[in-house]
Amino acid sequence: MGKKSCPTSLIVIILVTTTACIINLQPTVVASTTARIYVDPSSIVGEEYVPGGNITVYVRVEDVPETPGVCGAQFRLEWDGTVLKGVKLEIPAGHFMDPGGVEAAEGNLWIISKKVYDDHAEYAVTYYDIEAAKSRGTAPRHGNGTLAKITLDIVGIGETTISLKETILADETATPLETITNDGHFDNTPPPVPAHVYVDPPRIVDPALTPCHNFTVNITIENATTVYNYTFKLSYDATILNLVNATVGNFFPFTAMFLIETNDTLGYVKFTVWLTPPELPVSGNGTLASITFHVKALGSSVIHITDLTLLDEKGNQLPYTKEDGIFNNVLIGKLYVDPPEIIDPTMLPPSWFTINITVDDVEDMYHYDFVLNYDTTILTCYGAIILPDLNGIRPSGFVTFNDTAGIVSANVTFNPPASPITTYSPMPLLTLYFQVDSIGWTDLDLNNTHLTDSYWKSIPHETTDGYFMTLIRDVAVIDLVANETEVYPGWFVSINITVENQGDILETFNVEIYYDSNLITTITVVDLMPNASIILSILWNTTKVQSCNNYTISAHIPQVPFELDTTDNVYIDGKVKIRIPGDINGDDKVDILDCIIASNSFGSTPSDPEWNRYADLNRDNRVNILDMIKIALNFGKPH
Repeated sequence: MGKKSCPTSLIVIILVTTTACIINLQPTVVASTTARIYVDPSSIVGEEYVPGGNITVYVRVEDVPETPGVCGAQFRLEWDGTVLKGVKLEIPAGHFMDPGGVEAAEGNLWIISKKVYDDHAEYAVTYYDIEAAKSRGTAPRHGNGTLAKITLDIVGIGETTISLKETILADETATPLETITNDGHFDNTPPPVPAHVYVDPPRIVDPALTPCHNFTVNITIENATTVYNYTFKLSYDATILNLVNATVGNFFPFTAMFLIETNDTLGYVKFTVWLTPPELPVSGNGTLASITFHVKALGSSVIHITDLTLLDEKGNQLPYTKEDGIFNNVLIGKLYVDPPEIIDPTMLPPSWFTINITVDDVEDMYHYDFVLNYDTTILTCYGAIILPDLNGIRPSGFVTFNDTAGIVSANVTFNPPASPITTYSPMPLLTLYFQVDSIGWTDLDLNNTHLTDSYWKSIPHETTDGYFMTLIRDVAVIDLVANETEVYPGWFVSINITVENQGDILETFNVEIYYDSNLITTITVVDLMPNASIILSILWNTTKVQSCNNYTISAHIPQVPFELDTTDNVYIDGKVKIRIPGDINGDDKVDILDCIIASNSFGSTPSDPEWNRYADLNRDNRVNILDMIKIALNFGKPH
């Protein structure tokens, strides 16, 4: 028995060792990648995509695994036929299923479906003989590539998803691969008119709102378009006001969801309000929120709208303007020139205009006096009218003029039967008449002002001056020169644009350069002196410009404020033609004539008499086989 035990142990050891080796030799399983089928570009958005134009999208694949690879591809592409219309579906050269064109040449590329309709396109491609394609190394396919090119006419204004449906990438056993798809998006809808969001009333100036009183403001929206969600924070001075109540307004239906966050220590209330399906977006006017405040002290507080966001149903931000409010229960009077600014280049000598001296936020104002200074070389003050009180009774007083010095003085008292003025809104006190003597500008300087009550106590107040200007504003494009008239796609065209300030003040403005209606670039000119000109230079990269077309080059300066002469704000140069690469003689096709010309220039450099710049397609300053290949690529292709 002892002799038989050794062989048995040996067998066990061998088996265990062999088993261990087998276990260690098992291959490691590597997770395969997931192929992607997608529309490229993923998004085409802009007002410039108008009906009558067209767009091009591609259906591409990426990350197709080498094992098992692809032997057949299919998709259906859909869009809104009221916005886009199918024109053409192409399987471009070098496409994913046959990048070398081998199977097409062998008659083995089976294009099962290549159809385009008004609102969709259908594509399906495989091989008649997969084994033959495999033997030539064409199949199965893997990696990245393009399946198809689709041209779509723009027929309407709107938004549409360019969606992939019925997508299949299959291996040689007709087993679909795992794929993900990414649709495209087109939108040429003009942006909506900005909504206006404001504190209503915007101004609460009332000395009767002393501590322990309450008041309410609304946050109002006007001219809203398709709002589905809004958020804003309303801040205030917590030393002056306390928050009493905050409620959502009636702009959204009562079914709207909302969150209201308050912090009376830091002085803010935040609203987040949103709709949920099946509710529809809301447009028009309404109240976003109502907020009641408690007055805790004397003073003033801005009621400030911050962090405002308006969203549509898709989460896109909507444009808006906003306006804060003001609370003040401590009166500070205001005396000012109204309007504060008159800038009008049409107001030439001997035009005339009026201004008012206006008061606001005063109580029991019994008397006022002031001095107004102006540049007498620009203006002449030739009259004034003292305006009546709130009851229509004219106060007593006088206005004196010293046009040589450019001074107007007024001294007015509301003696009976006129009544002292109490107003919390603007009230004109006096109207002044001016005539324009010459072109230029001048301050309307309000100074030495006094406001007093019926006890002859001074009324605290602020003053604001006025401003008049009748200078000419005029900018112009006076020259535009391109250094090329005919180029190939990808060549750079140098364009010089000369602009001039033909007005009387420093000007900052934009210059837009176009080929046809397509914007090349925008240049900003800063502080150009009057009667000065400047030459702007750009390089136009024609890489993405469609060949076999003549393009008009132009420059445009948008109208600056108060500019009257805009006829010279546009300058149009001649044509720049983008040739088909290889069209050496410029007859809009690549044929044997171009080959002959290129052959005559073969081997030449710019210093040689037989040099032809259009034969040097790759621009390496030598006509060689590389250029011949580029010519051959476009030989006979329709323009």
